[in-house]
Amino acid sequence: MIQAQRIELTNSAWVILDWTVSAGTYRQTASINLTRSHSATVDLAGQPWAEGTIVTPDVVVEADLRRQPPPPPEPVQLTMNGRTAHYEVTGYTYDWTVNAGAVDPPTPPPVLPGFPSSVPLNLLPYSNWDRQIVLPPTLTCAPLSTDDLALVCNWAQDNGYQLRPRGVMHGWSPLTVTPSTPSNGRVLLVDLTKGFAGMELLPAGNGLPTRVRVGAGATMLELLTFLEAQPGGGGSAPGYSFPHTPAPGDLTVGGVLAIGAHGTAVPGAPGDDFAASYGSLSNQVVNLTVVATDPANPGARYTARTLTRDEPATKAVLTHVGRALVTEATLQVVPNYNLRCLSITDLPSATIFAAPTVADPVPANSFASFLDSMGRVEIIWYPFSDNPWLHTWQVAPTKPSSSIAVSTPFNYPFADYVPDGLQNLITHLVNGDPSLTPAVGQMAARVTAFGLDGENWAGVSGTYPVSRDIWGPSKNSLLYIQATTLKVTANGYAIHLRRADVQQAVHDLIGQYTSMLTGYAAKGSYPVNSALELRVTALDDPSRVGVAAAESPVISALGQGPVDVANGWDIAVWFDVLTIPGTEGADQFYAELETWLIERFSGTAGAVLPEWSKGWAYTATGGPWTSTDFLTHVRSTVSDGRSNTEDWAWEAATLTSMDGANLFTNPFLGTLFG
Repeated sequence: MIQAQRIELTNSAWVILDWTVSAGTYRQTASINLTRSHSATVDLAGQPWAEGTIVTPDVVVEADLRRQPPPPPEPVQLTMNGRTAHYEVTGYTYDWTVNAGAVDPPTPPPVLPGFPSSVPLNLLPYSNWDRQIVLPPTLTCAPLSTDDLALVCNWAQDNGYQLRPRGVMHGWSPLTVTPSTPSNGRVLLVDLTKGFAGMELLPAGNGLPTRVRVGAGATMLELLTFLEAQPGGGGSAPGYSFPHTPAPGDLTVGGVLAIGAHGTAVPGAPGDDFAASYGSLSNQVVNLTVVATDPANPGARYTARTLTRDEPATKAVLTHVGRALVTEATLQVVPNYNLRCLSITDLPSATIFAAPTVADPVPANSFASFLDSMGRVEIIWYPFSDNPWLHTWQVAPTKPSSSIAVSTPFNYPFADYVPDGLQNLITHLVNGDPSLTPAVGQMAARVTAFGLDGENWAGVSGTYPVSRDIWGPSKNSLLYIQATTLKVTANGYAIHLRRADVQQAVHDLIGQYTSMLTGYAAKGSYPVNSALELRVTALDDPSRVGVAAAESPVISALGQGPVDVANGWDIAVWFDVLTIPGTEGADQFYAELETWLIERFSGTAGAVLPEWSKGWAYTATGGPWTSTDFLTHVRSTVSDGRSNTEDWAWEAATLTSMDGANLFTNPFLGTLFG
């Protein structure tokens, strides 16, 4: 087995090829095009794979005339050793092959005086999801054990460095690094995917439910795949799962917990009331392991410490937005279940978002009616199109006769694969002539409706697998967004409400949104050129955690506080508006919409909190994360009605007390926490 950190591929064949690297079901995001006599190198240290992962170079030849693929070359076992494995493509379009060659000696790592020699250190590029935070090659370490991670923290304490966790970088907001991070600044990224991706199922016992212990560097796809493979679940599908999860599979568990990530589901539909939380994944936590200082000893060194859910301080770390360093978590799980996922694209928006009345509080085929009957609803609605994509899920132990069984996730290839070239074309098209935005929105809706039926944009069938009505184990429809989809920016909010008010809320949301779109278009402005999205979850109710004395995460967007209980707010509507990065007028649109949201959902009508990973705190001139008024609103909303052992000030002080050297922060987090 070849052990190396990098793969270099040389095209010595008389072909043009594209290549990437893969490990199981995960592929590097972008393929690399090579003409004859050219080479390219991929540093596997930049991929979210644990050390020891088996990796292969995948080659696709243009105008391939081979009747069957060539034998696969010897794979690489990812080893953080600084070595490069060479591969060469030889031959012609009809007989090309890929062959493994020499392995270079290790290249020396960057030099940091006194840095622990046992910890791999590299210079790696950083780019967030929508490519608005892009850093040149930045110092990145990959500790492979908790002891090594503590060494890194204590080295940083002694040398004045700040530490920022690096996962898959699937986020928008500057919680990890800011766009202005200097290349020569004292910032060190810490990649937990290499050494903190282990998993273990823990059976129920000692008053605790069945749990999974998982490293912070494991991805959600890896975790759900592991859970599905475990014996003994006793549900309608093999293994275990969660009531709902975020849609992307390439999110690390550490990242998911840091921002209180979510899917879409509320309890109460037939067969859909599992003994677990229907709020954020953070509210499934039974205990956490952190590397921290001892709050009782401010001068202490950094060591690993386990926080149990019944400790008062734990609720500050359950959602910490990057202000702590979590290495491992134990989460409660439920028996796995089969889901039917039905996509509806023939209902007009006027029907789905109809105004409720006293006589008809839940209109037929309305958003609320689907929420009541199915419990799992999502809206994806492209601007200036008539019919939203109404995405629904139902717990279904046996396969409905009309459904197609699926055995893997990511079943919407028509939406999943947007090559970089097409991404750039769409960006230039919309930004070059914004008046095309309505046509682009209508085309996107058409592509979606046709794609669900297996047809391409022209209605030619057989292009894709039919996916309008699919059924199978939960992960296969809960996970549906890949890293190769269209890169857009997004705002994001959680609106706390009474479930009985959901139809009026979405009616008002859509009314304001469409009024603004129309008003901007009348002035020749098209700030939104991608989808509006709606999802619904429960709040982070601690009574649904199998630990006595559990408390709700303090700064989770779904955190349940006294004001929620007093007003009967039991759900949150998640509201996102997406657009291509750099679209003219978008920041002004977002700022205006945010102001309306806070005014509409105030007092007893509801409360607005940010979806931490996305865009919020907008100003028309500064863009997201710049509105001091919104930051004040967040601190006030989190603190409303709460005691001084669970408000914003307590959260900030508690996180600070566990980080004696102020390692786990950045300039934006410094502003946020004050």
